[in-house]
Amino acid sequence: MPDRNMPTFTGLILVSGQDKPGITENLMKTLSEFMITIIDIEQIVIRGRLLLTVLINLDEGHAEAIVEDLNTLQVKLGLDIAVDFAMHKELEQDPDQLKVVIIGNGIKPYALATVAAEIARIGGNIDDIKRTSTSPITAIELSLSLPNDSIKEVQSALAKVAIENKIDLAVELGGRARNLKRLVLLDMDSTLIEQEVIDLIANHAGKTQLVAEITSKAMAGEIDFTQSLITRVETLSGLDESVLKAVRDEITLTNGAKELVETLHKQGHKVGVVSGGFIDVIEPILKQLNIDFYKANKLEIQNGKLTGKIEGKIIDRAEKLVALKEFARNEGVDLQQTVAIGDGANDLDMIQSAGLGIAFNAKPKVSAAAATTLSIVDLSAVLLLMGIRS
Repeated sequence: MPDRNMPTFTGLILVSGQDKPGITENLMKTLSEFMITIIDIEQIVIRGRLLLTVLINLDEGHAEAIVEDLNTLQVKLGLDIAVDFAMHKELEQDPDQLKVVIIGNGIKPYALATVAAEIARIGGNIDDIKRTSTSPITAIELSLSLPNDSIKEVQSALAKVAIENKIDLAVELGGRARNLKRLVLLDMDSTLIEQEVIDLIANHAGKTQLVAEITSKAMAGEIDFTQSLITRVETLSGLDESVLKAVRDEITLTNGAKELVETLHKQGHKVGVVSGGFIDVIEPILKQLNIDFYKANKLEIQNGKLTGKIEGKIIDRAEKLVALKEFARNEGVDLQQTVAIGDGANDLDMIQSAGLGIAFNAKPKVSAAAATTLSIVDLSAVLLLMGIRS
């Protein structure tokens, strides 16, 4: 077996022009007249324009003849064909290198420029760029020369650039790690669903403005979540439990939520929900979505009435992180292979501890503290950040 680390004579062929049937066939027939091995090949077609690159291993003595035959072929096909010869050392590439995914409703040049500049600043190079989605969301994936074990450094560097330039991006593990089983844990209110459940209940109690103001401050991290929840629940005392079903009927899933859950399940991944809201309202919805595991607060009910109290331990910021670790342990998934998604300050611990933590349509304080932000209000975009096509 030849030594892959020994330099060999290679040719890089670049074919460009109007795409038409038979280009690849004719090129390969021309090359087949010589003792050639294909090392690498890649082709893209954009708006009918073809760009085909072929890296070949060849006998140096055949180079001149190959150029002559390729010149004849380019005239015949009406294409531009260029070839460059050089000694090439075919080193084993480490597949476990980082990926960066940039998404948006339209990606501007400045987004790529600022990200590329930061990658260069921290000593990285972009080995490959490819578009993974165009509609309804555009996604571009960059393969970096940086190893997987540098993910925290790269996430930190690019998070700052992303926030400053309002870019949605994620830094993900590459290679084998991308194909491992993943666990995705979502917040419920204003994440999996569009509403805040306690605000909906408060509407029925005539406490809309009071509760909404407290909720807003709690989610923004301006006041303690646990105490704010106790205060808000107290305002619901005496409300008939039949209201909970009425509230459930008012709930709507966030755009892309169903697609996200269904696609993750098809890919063999697990999906969980952890909520500071109330299991009394959301459980039927979670069962309908086939959510694999969930935790939420439970309202105390006596004689068909809400008492204004919560049963058991309150699901707050700390408990959400406990849930992430517990679910991951039960599923045999490393924490690095978890994804946590939320919008509020009480989601920050799990977002910052997960392998991929996403601040989804989040409050400014939360977005600033997260490595990944998603401003597009479509949960199916999470699939693109994970490198999954729906």
